[in-house]
Amino acid sequence: MSTLLSLDTTQIILICLIAVLLIAYPIIMFAKNKKENQKITERTNSLKKGDKVLTTSGVYGKIIDIRLEGNSKQITIETGSGNYKSYMTVDAYAIYSVISDQLPVAKDVTAPEKEAAETKPETKVEEKGKVEEKEPAKAAKKSSTKTSSQTKTKSKK
Repeated sequence: MSTLLSLDTTQIILICLIAVLLIAYPIIMFAKNKKENQKITERTNSLKKGDKVLTTSGVYGKIIDIRLEGNSKQITIETGSGNYKSYMTVDAYAIYSVISDQLPVAKDVTAPEKEAAETKPETKVEEKGKVEEKEPAKAAKKSSTKTSSQTKTKSKK
């Protein structure tokens, strides 16, 4: 008891914080694993014939048969096309995701580029005949063009 009294308040707070973390960490991990297992179970229960799937090993296929064998759910998928069709039987937990037939709608990413190409860069005339462009995209073009004063100095040499 005398050792607890000899500790100052920061040490007591640190010991309490470590104790709380050691108790809370396993509880948080258990809850996280429970949610993840529930999502996997829901996904395996929602599988049906005709679904296009991706397995955890990276094989794409179409479900053609689902059967229960013992405690496991086995799924037969058809891979390949034409003369190169093959069939695989995998456990339902080996299905990584179901691929939807709907393609995502892509937005037009070329619109800002078209607008930038249509607008001309503003130019500002400074002393001694130098011309500077305000757009940063045109900086490379600016460095390659020579001003009239640079041309005159080179021709004198």
